[in-house]
Amino acid sequence: MANQMPLRKTVLLALFLCAGNALAQTGKNLALHRPATGSTACNEDETPAQAFNGSVSGGTGDKWCSTEDSKWLQVDLGSNIRISSVILRHAGAGGESSDWNTRAFKIHVSTDGKNFTTVVTVTDNTADVSTHKFEPVSARYVQLEVVTPTQDGDPAARIYEFEVYGDPAAGK
Repeated sequence: MANQMPLRKTVLLALFLCAGNALAQTGKNLALHRPATGSTACNEDETPAQAFNGSVSGGTGDKWCSTEDSKWLQVDLGSNIRISSVILRHAGAGGESSDWNTRAFKIHVSTDGKNFTTVVTVTDNTADVSTHKFEPVSARYVQLEVVTPTQDGDPAARIYEFEVYGDPAAGK
């Protein structure tokens, strides 16, 4: 029994350090409850704001959805902030078919809401939750452009949550 105690302490320490590193890498979701705009929603309950409400558990209506030809979703962070990653929670993360996960998309950033720079291009996503890291950049506006909305040809884009994270080095 005495030999098991150091092992337990080691395992607990390792778990604590891993959790601490995960928190240091992700930090605070800068897009949470921030003003959002986007292409016309599928219905009045699936507006851009739903993708920034911090929840994927409100049922299949707890998302942004659009069937427009040009599908986009944008958040205003309120001021220019150094950001370095985004996390997208697609249809499968909200309990819908993974065949409806966003297949191809781009992430654009801007300091003025007019001139955008592409920081992420994805052409073959199948994941329910996708994380995208990029070189730290100053941005106020972060925009998702949906190129191919699903895996199976369904025309609706569905995003349950669009999270934006800062550059951990910026706080040091």
